[in-house]
Amino acid sequence: WAADPLKADREVVLEAVRHKRCALEFAADPLKADREVVLEAVRHSRCALKWAADPLQADPLLSTEAGAANPFAVQGSKSLVCSVLELRAIEGTFRFRVALGVGGKELDGDLPRSSTLGDLGRYIRASALNQKQCLYLILPCSAT
Repeated sequence: WAADPLKADREVVLEAVRHKRCALEFAADPLKADREVVLEAVRHSRCALKWAADPLQADPLLSTEAGAANPFAVQGSKSLVCSVLELRAIEGTFRFRVALGVGGKELDGDLPRSSTLGDLGRYIRASALNQKQCLYLILPCSAT
């Protein structure tokens, strides 16, 4: 149970859905229609989608599988910041170098040219992070 102003506070609801499976059920209606809030809820509980606004329940990008596969954090979450230091197209691949955290270790590698930023995020998560942890990915100003 929470007071109505808390149920309508986006940051409070984001934090609640990270810790309580049914929290989306008690969120204010506008937040049940907020894609980021619903995605965060689905990441943490497969049954959370049933509390989302009807249009979002039908959205394939918010399915349980899509939510679990998305490696990126939403604003306000406590997640590792990863800075892309280098991102270059070389022959049939993208070569990248990423700094994990502030002053943390670096990770580098190559991905197929058809890769997306989601693929890069999943690679970072699989190589250096807990598989359930999300990350903020900071891109360079320009890529070559």
